[in-house]
Amino acid sequence: MSEPRSSAGLAGPGMMLLSAVIFGYFGFTTSFVHTSAITGQLLIYVPMLEWTLKVTAILFAISGVAAFLRPLEANLLFCVAGLFSALLFVAVAVMDFADKQHMVMSPVLLLIFAAWNGFGSWSGLKAVIALRPVHDSDERTIGAP
Repeated sequence: MSEPRSSAGLAGPGMMLLSAVIFGYFGFTTSFVHTSAITGQLLIYVPMLEWTLKVTAILFAISGVAAFLRPLEANLLFCVAGLFSALLFVAVAVMDFADKQHMVMSPVLLLIFAAWNGFGSWSGLKAVIALRPVHDSDERTIGAP
């Protein structure tokens, strides 16, 4: 006998849309300076952060709207986008730590955001996997029927 499945670990459309607004606010309203004032060279981690925020905001908004129709798939998109943004936040923080002359944002703050996003997305992804549909053909038995 299987126990009933619960959607307690899933995010709702409100959380997804709030996340989209937060990421969109910082991604679309912040004026990022992509080049060094000292050398004039492109600081690659600046556009990486900017586009991480923008693309993640768009994906979060899509998942928020899709959650009304397909909540499981919307949560999958929300979690995967959150995990990728967390990984990119870590990459930007590492590059920011390595560059002693420039800073796009506090690397410590970026690592906190990465941990927050990463943990929440990982937890949500585990909930999505636990709720995925189980088909009879997927169930395997050992021994004689």
